Amino acid sequence: MFDVIVCGAGPIGSYIAWKFSAKGYKTLLIEEHKKPGLPLSCSGLVSKRLWNFIPKNTSIIERQILGARIHVSNNAYTFNSRQAILIDRTKLDQYLFSLARSSGAKSLFKTRLNGVFEKKDDVSLYTSSPSESHFQTKTLAGCDGPLSTVRSFLDIPNPNFLQAMFCYTTETPDSYVDLYFKETPDFFAWRIPRSNVVEYGLASKSRAKYYFKKFIKKHKIKPKKIFSGLIPFGLLPKTTSSRVFLCGDAASQTKPYTGGGIVYGLACADIASSTIDPNNPDLSLYEKNWRKKLSKQIFIGTIIKRSYRLPAPFLDFVLNLLLKKQNLDMDMPSTVFR
Repeated sequence: MFDVIVCGAGPIGSYIAWKFSAKGYKTLLIEEHKKPGLPLSCSGLVSKRLWNFIPKNTSIIERQILGARIHVSNNAYTFNSRQAILIDRTKLDQYLFSLARSSGAKSLFKTRLNGVFEKKDDVSLYTSSPSESHFQTKTLAGCDGPLSTVRSFLDIPNPNFLQAMFCYTTETPDSYVDLYFKETPDFFAWRIPRSNVVEYGLASKSRAKYYFKKFIKKHKIKPKKIFSGLIPFGLLPKTTSSRVFLCGDAASQTKPYTGGGIVYGLACADIASSTIDPNNPDLSLYEKNWRKKLSKQIFIGTIIKRSYRLPAPFLDFVLNLLLKKQNLDMDMPSTVFR
């Protein structure tokens, strides 16, 4: 029997496996794909708070970001800030997986979760693993992304979703991110400078493909390949049962106003690894603490996201006010009301 089984070898799952195995717990990390970080479904724009959770690794950084230009209709607003970095998401996932493996965590790839049966003293997992199809664990961590299989077995309702689509161009990158509002009814489009290419993307609750095609046509882009992914947002009614907990995208621990989830997910994973004892799990403490830290920010972020639907003149008015502050925290939307 394992002390902890983590379902999902993304950055959040690998972080949890790393932290628990480093404490001496017998840990298994299972992943349905062939290797960490693939397929690619995320841009990788993240705040420097990333280094609060993991050892700094400059090899995964693609670019230092100097700020953002926000476009509303024909107006543009420049915010100078050195809060953000652009990371290679595949390398981040593989780096965190290497930390988990070096701490003693076992791993199984090409392993799909088919069933979860939670009992008083343990959890049984049934998988498609080629080596073994049945596992037992004292605690199960569901870190298996937006369409979490673990979440479905807990009968927790799905969060809201945005569909994101993005592509790369060979134009020369600079060091500013561009955000384009009114390209989609309920979110925004973006231009992100990477190491030697530029990423164009867009997210929307519906008809994302239609809006994305219009957006890249406007910018005269003819992509060879288009990537896509789902962004969960909004607070779930619960993220735990007696011996199972959700973390990261599976728990919808993301920023509704930007779609980013790495820093929020790692913050919650850190809380999980410090509050959960697999031998005597009290998951209510994890539930309480992560909500205390982030539920206010997620709630305010949801309100900010709703404001994207408002008329362009209102957004112009708000952005003119924010230009006078220039001290907003990209992870903490409550700073808007300072």
